[in-house]
This record gives sequence, structure tokens and C-alpha cells, in this order.
Amino acid sequence: MTIYPQARLTQLPIQEIDFPSSFAADFVSEFVKACELDNSGNEIYHSWKVCIMACRIAKKLNFDKNSMKELFFASLLHDIGGVMVGGHVIDLLTQIPDVYGQKSNFRIFVHPHRGETILGTFPTFRNISEIVGTHHEFFDGTGFPKGLKGDKIPLCSRIIRVADAVDIAATVHSADNPDELISLLGIFSGEEFDPAIYEIFVDLVKNEALFDALKTADAVEANMAALKKEMSDHHLLSSPDTLNRFFKMVASIADNLTSSEYNHSLRVAELSVQIAYLMKLNESEILTIRWASFLHDIGKLAGNRSAYRKREKLTDEEWLNVKAHPQRGYDILNKVAGMDKIAYYILYHHENQDGSGYPEGLKGEKIPLASRIMHVADAYDAITSNRPYHRKKQQEDALGELKKNVNRQFDPNVVEVFSKFLMS
Repeated sequence: MTIYPQARLTQLPIQEIDFPSSFAADFVSEFVKACELDNSGNEIYHSWKVCIMACRIAKKLNFDKNSMKELFFASLLHDIGGVMVGGHVIDLLTQIPDVYGQKSNFRIFVHPHRGETILGTFPTFRNISEIVGTHHEFFDGTGFPKGLKGDKIPLCSRIIRVADAVDIAATVHSADNPDELISLLGIFSGEEFDPAIYEIFVDLVKNEALFDALKTADAVEANMAALKKEMSDHHLLSSPDTLNRFFKMVASIADNLTSSEYNHSLRVAELSVQIAYLMKLNESEILTIRWASFLHDIGKLAGNRSAYRKREKLTDEEWLNVKAHPQRGYDILNKVAGMDKIAYYILYHHENQDGSGYPEGLKGEKIPLASRIMHVADAYDAITSNRPYHRKKQQEDALGELKKNVNRQFDPNVVEVFSKFLMS
């Protein structure tokens, strides 16, 4: 196959990247909120609450603007290494509140390091990744995974440790009374917590009604909206190259739900770009297709994730959950200003040419061309990869599968172009 040039896709003028200054804060906050839905689809807002508390503490410490932004993103992303099949690390932490039990649980123990590794692939988040990697270190050195002690632990990590423990304790003990929580957690000052930071937290609770910001979903939403305005930054994710790296990082989180889908979204993106290039779409549209392809499975991170590794036939309920991922992906991204077109393409990437697809049963040219392209690339990569439900096929057999399903599942023009690309 002939690989066509793509270098110019990262050299579009900045003015063509039509994202507002709040884009990074909006995207990360909505993405994290979706990752933390419980199995009933309810928002638990754990990382949002941690972020609100952490930023309130940091203001008392007179953080400068850059340090505040690092803390904002690190506190939102502190548990990103705990996104996993069958649940989230928050579920385990509420069941195993003591540090010795947490150290003995592999999924809990590894999640700070895993988060650091994921975020470390994105250079803009390098400092943030270190904070995430040390957010379970204890002031007395008994934490994990590195056993750091005192001032050896980054200040932002010490702040997140307090905020994280407060929200988990409130969940475990169903504690609505601030005085009860202060009494419950005070014994850990000097052990788990930096005493100076815990003292600031207590002052915020007693004198500035910190818990009023966390009592209801509406209060959390309002306080997060105010924080996001403060964190607006035109330069954080301002270039196509930076956005490519950022979306690749997000794609890796969705793909890592199963070992069989490792780098799946990256391969879908590269195949989609090749098809779009051969169909003579303009460079701006090709770049949009690349980003939509990176993010096409982001909806798998919302809701129950256990079905994605299942080898047996899915139950009707599990199949409905799997089929919901395009809609969930759309719901996440459509809340982020500037992502409406990408969200639209993702919503329809499982629609079939004959109208038998999902979520809306669109037919033929009613399906966006970008979605039809992604559908072919997605299917080809699935067929040529080992999955829990089938062994991978070789290129010739996979292409035969695509051709057999033109006019039913796939756009014949897209398959024809893709076939020529593979055979070139």
C-alpha cells in the first residue's frame, strides 16, 4: 500500500483551529466526569469535588496562575489511571479505605503510576503527570507507590491527597456534617496529610463554608463552571500538533480498556486520513476526520465497561450498553465548545448504508461522509485484530468482508477507494 503524505495536516494556520480559550478546561472536565459515572449512569463528580477543594486550598497558599492551572488539571485527572473494565478505582477505594489494604490491591496500588505514564506521553502535561503519580504519597512516608515523605512530595500532590481523602471519607461514611468529617480525618494530620494543608482545609470548612460548594450536583456544576473560566488559556492547546498529541493521549485511555484494542483508534485515524486524502477532501476536513477518529470510541469510557472484554455472547442489556457508545461519545464532546462537528461525526460512525445501524438508523448519504469513512476504517481494523469474539483475519480476507457488505453496511465508494489504497 502507498502511504500518502500527511505532514501538512499539522501545519494549518492557528486561526483554523476554532476552539475557545476554555477548550482545555472544558474538554478535560467533561471527559473526566463521563469516566466517573457509576454503573447506573449517575454522575458522582469525585474528581470535580477534589478539584474544587484543591483549588480553594491553593488560593489560600497564593498559588500563581501557572501553578494553579497545573493543580486544576492534575486534580481533575488524578484518578485517570484508575479507569478500567468493570468499574473505576474510586469503587475500590471506597471499599478499601485503609492504606495497607490499598497497597495490597494491585489496581489501587498501580493507578497513580499508570496515570503518570498516560499523561507523561503528552509533553504539555509533563509536570501534571508527576503530580498525578504522587497523589497517594503520605506525609509520613507510608503512602504509595514511591514512599515519598514530607516536602519530597510535590505540594500539589499533598493538596490533592487531602481533597481526595475528604471526598472518599464523605462517601464511605455518608457524612453530611462537616464537623463529623473534620473529627474523623483529623487523626491523619501529620500522617497521611501535610498538617499545614489540613489546617487550611479545616479553616475553609469552618469559616468559608467550603462544603456548600459540594452539597448538590447544581452546586458542584456552578463552582466548576466558575473555576473553568479562571483556567481559560488560549495557548495550552492551541496548535494542531499539540491537539494531535492530546487527542492521541485520550484515545489511548479508551483503547486500553482491552488489550485487543491497543492503539486501535490511532490505526483507525491513519486509515481514515488515507481514505479522506484519496477522496480529495480538503486539509481542514481531513484533520477533523483524524481527530474524530482518535476520539471515536470515547463513549466506551462512560457507563458500564465490563462488556468490552467479554468472550461469551453479550446479553441484550450488555449489547444495548455497547451500542450506546456513539451517543455517549457525542454527549461528552457536544458539551465542549468547538467540538460539535467532531461529536456529530462520532455519533454516526456505526450507521449502516442500508439504515440498519445505530443510534438513529440513518441511511446512505444521510450519514456524514466522514462517519462513513470512519466506519470502514474501524471495521477493517477490528477484522484484522484479535478480539475476544474472533481471531484476526489477513488483509485479503478482511477486504473481502468489507466488499461483501457494501450497500448493506458500508458505502461502496469508500470501500472502493480503500481497496485501491490497500492494493497500491
